[in-house]
Amino acid sequence: MKKIAVLLLLYFIIYTYSPQVQTGMQRVYKSDPVQQTITSVVDYVSEQGWDQNWEQAWQNTLGTTLQVVSGLRSDNPALEKSMRLLEQHLQLQLNALPAVNPSSLKIQVSPKLNLYAGDTGVTEETLKSASSLITNYSLPIIQSNVKLNPKRMTEIVFYSSPEMYANALLGAGISAQEAAAIVDQTGGITVNSSIWIPLFNLQGKSDLANVLTHELSHVTFNQAGIGTKLPLWLNEGISWHDGLAAQEKISPAQTRLVIKALTSRLKKTAQNGDLLPLSEIDQGLLSASYNVEFQGYLATEQLIEKYGLERFQVFLEQVQSLGVQRSFAQNFGQSLSEFENEFKI
Repeated sequence: MKKIAVLLLLYFIIYTYSPQVQTGMQRVYKSDPVQQTITSVVDYVSEQGWDQNWEQAWQNTLGTTLQVVSGLRSDNPALEKSMRLLEQHLQLQLNALPAVNPSSLKIQVSPKLNLYAGDTGVTEETLKSASSLITNYSLPIIQSNVKLNPKRMTEIVFYSSPEMYANALLGAGISAQEAAAIVDQTGGITVNSSIWIPLFNLQGKSDLANVLTHELSHVTFNQAGIGTKLPLWLNEGISWHDGLAAQEKISPAQTRLVIKALTSRLKKTAQNGDLLPLSEIDQGLLSASYNVEFQGYLATEQLIEKYGLERFQVFLEQVQSLGVQRSFAQNFGQSLSEFENEFKI
């Protein structure tokens, strides 16, 4: 009876929500990837044995069930390749996002952090809600995890519709073709200390908390002067760590289930011999058939669990003065390359 109930529940989820669009940090998930993710969750639960609380956790959140895939990247290699190419173009084309219209609706989170409505469809209530998430979750989590927070002026601009977001991208110098793809397939852009977030791609408060915290982590690293020094897996791994921590505060059961499901999928990839060494993730981003950023998250978690959060924080603090290689070796007793090559799921 339980398995029949599960199948009926999943049928309801997929039938009801598959036409919609879902994003995590910077990715959108359409029907096929959503169904693949749900399948990976169910596969994991089946393999590990049914937890007596899992079904109720899903039923309690049917209204926003797609939040369960928040923070996940699509497993569609073609989509991944196109997104990586777009991101490379963005890095080449954008040194800074255009200045915000001074007359835009604005809420000040702190003297150095402002939220703006990118168009008239973004309400004051929305900005206040985002401000509350940043104050109560994002900034405390980042401060607690890495002992850093944005220290220079930071702007977050929200867009309510694909049309308004596309217009802003065109104004930033993005081509019409690329802008259309970005609107359709991404959940936001972070350049230096500016963040643009398309609200129409988010499903609920836990999604927004995840996105805000993840992107503010990147801004924090940029302002601390270590964003470009950290290897990609570590930069993304810490941001995933922070973003998922924020999401877990709001939707704990869903977040834990997703982490377990993705870990199970990555273990299968490793068993098949398809897991890239951490040192090759940068080169494999365009070709990998799995979520390499989540691999970075697991590697980051392993470092924190083995050496403790305080040691990890010291490592980050010393990156600026010692560099990544020396700081890593000094704090973890092995070279960065040794850890990257020896890491296993």
